[in-house]
Amino acid sequence: MDSLAHGLRRLPPAFWLLLLLPLLAVLPPVPIDETRYLSIAWEMRQTGQWVTLHLNGVPYFDKPPLLFWLLNAIWTVLVPTLWSARVLLLVCGMGCVVLCGRVERQLAPEASGVASWLMLGLMFFVLYTGVVMFDVLLCLCVLLGFVAIARYVRTGDRKALLLLFVASVLGVLTKGPVMLLHLAGPMLLAPWWSERRPRVSWRSVVVMLLVAVLGGMPALAWAWAAVHHLNPADAQELLLHQTAGRVVQSFAHNRPFWWYLPWAPVLLLPWPLLLRWRRVPAAARAWRESQAARFGLCATVPALVAFCLVSGKQLHYLLPVLPGAAILLSAWLRHDAALLAVKRLWWLVAVIVVVFVWAVLRPAPLDDASLSHSRAIWLYALSAGLLVIAMVWLWLGRNVDSAARAAQATLFLALAMLPLVRLQLLDALDVRPLAALEHELRTQGVPMVRTTNEPGLLTFLARMPAPLPVADDPVAWCVEHPNGVVLAYSGRGRPPEEALTSARLANGWVALVSARAVINRPKSIDRFGDPSSE
Repeated sequence: MDSLAHGLRRLPPAFWLLLLLPLLAVLPPVPIDETRYLSIAWEMRQTGQWVTLHLNGVPYFDKPPLLFWLLNAIWTVLVPTLWSARVLLLVCGMGCVVLCGRVERQLAPEASGVASWLMLGLMFFVLYTGVVMFDVLLCLCVLLGFVAIARYVRTGDRKALLLLFVASVLGVLTKGPVMLLHLAGPMLLAPWWSERRPRVSWRSVVVMLLVAVLGGMPALAWAWAAVHHLNPADAQELLLHQTAGRVVQSFAHNRPFWWYLPWAPVLLLPWPLLLRWRRVPAAARAWRESQAARFGLCATVPALVAFCLVSGKQLHYLLPVLPGAAILLSAWLRHDAALLAVKRLWWLVAVIVVVFVWAVLRPAPLDDASLSHSRAIWLYALSAGLLVIAMVWLWLGRNVDSAARAAQATLFLALAMLPLVRLQLLDALDVRPLAALEHELRTQGVPMVRTTNEPGLLTFLARMPAPLPVADDPVAWCVEHPNGVVLAYSGRGRPPEEALTSARLANGWVALVSARAVINRPKSIDRFGDPSSE
C-alpha cells in the first residue's frame, strides 16, 4: 500500500483530476443551466447553424459560441452523450491546474509547483469541473492570459502579445467581455507587481490593454454574423441588453454588492481551514519581496471588487478568480513553510462523515427520490469507499509535502460528496425520465407541444430531431388535440398531480401533462404555478 501510494503521489497534479472520469456519470444533468447548454449545442448539431445559436428554435443571445463549438467537436470524436460533454470540461480543468503552476514558475522560478496543488485542492473547483458550464473554460482562458502577461512583463517578448491576443479571443468567445475584467488587474498594475528593472512602462501597459481589447474583435465579428439577418430588436438584445443589462441591473441573480464576501472562505476550502491564522500576517508581508504574491493580489482583488459591483451574481462566476488566490497562497507558503496545519483537515473529514451518516439515516432523499434501493446502496457504498480512501491517504502521507497531501486528500473528499449530492439533491431534479417518456410518445406519433417558457430541458436528453412546437394557447391546442401531451414548465409551485410524469426543479417544476388533464384543469399548467397546489 505504501509503495502504491508513493507511486501515485509522483503523478503531476493535473493527472489527479482523471479520477473524476468514472464519476462524471454519477450526477444527472443539472437543470436548468446544464440541460439548456446541452440543448443549444444539440440544436447546433441538428441544424448545422454554427453561427447563430438557437434554443427551442429561437435565436439565443445570452452567451457566445465557443463552448457549443467545442461540445460538438468532442461529440464528433466521442459520440453525443452527457459523459463526453463533461469530459471536455474535465480536460479544461486539467489545463487550469497545469497553467496555474506555469504562471507561478514564471513569476517565481524557485517555486516547486505548489500553486498547482493548491488549485487542485480547491473543492469548489473540483466539484464544478465536471459540469457543462462556461466558467471552467473561461478560467482556462484567463490563465492562458496570465501566462502571456507574466511572460511579456518579465521578458518583453512580443510573442507573448500574440498569446495574450489568442487568450483574449478565446475568453471573449467563451463568456463575453467579462474576460477583460479578469485580465485588467494584472495588466494595469504590472508596474507594481513586476520586479523588472527598469520598471514596466505605462506604454507596455497600454500595449497589453490594446491587445486584450483587440481580442474582442473576433467576437464582434461573430456577433455581427449572428444578427445581421435578424430584426433590429433581436440585434439590440445581443449587442447591448445581454451585456449592459447584467452589469447595471441584472435581470437574473440580482444580489447586493456584498453578497460574495461571506462566501469567499467557502470557495477557498479547505485552505482557510488549514491556515495557521496567527502566522498569516507575517506571511502576508511576502508581497514586499515576492512578485508572485503581488501578482496573486492583482489577479484576485480587482476582479473580486469588479464582480461585487456587477449586479448579477452567482458563485461559479468567481471560478476564474481562484487561480490568483492559489498563486498568492503559494507565495505565502514559500515565505513560511509551516503556514498550513494539515491535521486540521481531519475536521473537514469529520464534517463529511457526519453528513454521510445523516444521509444514510434519513428516511428518504429529498422529495422521495425514485432511485432503486440497490442503486442507492451502491452509491452510498461508493461514497463510503472514497471517504475511507481519503482518510487512509491523509494518514499515510504524514511525511509528504503539506500542500500536496492536503490537495490529494481533499480531492477524494470532493469525490465522496458527489454520490451524496446525487442521492440527496439532484436525483429529485433528474429530468431524464421525462426525456425517455417524451421520446417514447414521439415515437408512437402522439402530438406534443411545449409551453412558451419551457427552457429546453429535454431537447438534448430526448435526442429530439427538432424542438417541440410551441403552443401560445395550450388549452386551445389541447381542445384541438385531445390525445396530445403538453410539456409544461413553471418557475414556481408544484407539478400537477395528474401529470404523466414530472420533476421538481430548484425553482418550479417541469411535467408532461395529457391534453385531457389540461382541459379538465387549465390552471394546472399555468406558467406561474397553480396557487391551489402551493
